[in-house]
Amino acid sequence: MPDATDLYFLERAAAGSVAAPPFHYDRTAVSDFAYRAIAWIGGSIGVLVPVAIVAYLAWHGLSAITPEFLFEPPRGSSLDGKGGIWPAIKGSLALVGLGLVVALTLGIGAGIYLAEFNRSPLVERVSRFCIESLAAVPGLVYSMFGYALLVVTLRLRISLLAGALTLGFVMLPLILIGTHEALRAVDGRLREAAHALGVSHACLFGRVVWPIAWPAICTAIVLSAVHALGAAAPLLYTAATVFTKESLGLEKPVMALPTHLYFVTSEIGATPYAFGTALVLALVVLAVSALALMTRRRKEI
Repeated sequence: MPDATDLYFLERAAAGSVAAPPFHYDRTAVSDFAYRAIAWIGGSIGVLVPVAIVAYLAWHGLSAITPEFLFEPPRGSSLDGKGGIWPAIKGSLALVGLGLVVALTLGIGAGIYLAEFNRSPLVERVSRFCIESLAAVPGLVYSMFGYALLVVTLRLRISLLAGALTLGFVMLPLILIGTHEALRAVDGRLREAAHALGVSHACLFGRVVWPIAWPAICTAIVLSAVHALGAAAPLLYTAATVFTKESLGLEKPVMALPTHLYFVTSEIGATPYAFGTALVLALVVLAVSALALMTRRRKEI
């Protein structure tokens, strides 16, 4: 309730003899408004930048998107900007698909071991340090490593198999870190309650821990696959070829969308052709992300 002083000022203000007390702004309301404004500005920028990139690619490259461009091989000389990019689309999907076989097997397996079975904090810290260091290695270093180990030492030659294994190495740290973090984020009280009831560790993991951690693991898988799908450097010395009309084969070099885009822009500068290739790459990335998101939601339901 207002005290006597407040009532005095209000009565005198109503009578018009004195002015009302000065207005005091609420610092909490002002700071809340500022934080909201900053959050909205940051979120808007985060949404508008990818939209602007896709819109820019569509503005310059949509004219090149035709059925021939999507489903025919290149025509004429290797880099004259004619024909289609169907071999590059197939090559990119094959490289990422085969690379995921390696990355999922090793990454999820190692993440489960570190989160569920490892009892040494030292082993966990050393393993995480090494894996996080691998995640920061540039793609060109992976390419040189794959060339030295797979192409030269193991004599796999520049081929689909060598490129897929190299992309598997690129995706491995991201999947392992995501799996480990997702499993560690599961509430420990669920494990304690299950062990108190005599539930086996395998049943606990399969019925409780894995369903809770799966959405985060799926997100890590999608991010790693999208990262590999747009990576050109790891393929330069392991799998990429400038031009091919042959069918896919494990021992054959392949075309890929990011390396094809690099070759086209660096050699001939065919602007519509290059923008069309970049637009297709962006749409493939969006399609893979949308498919994974729908799969994740269906799994949650």
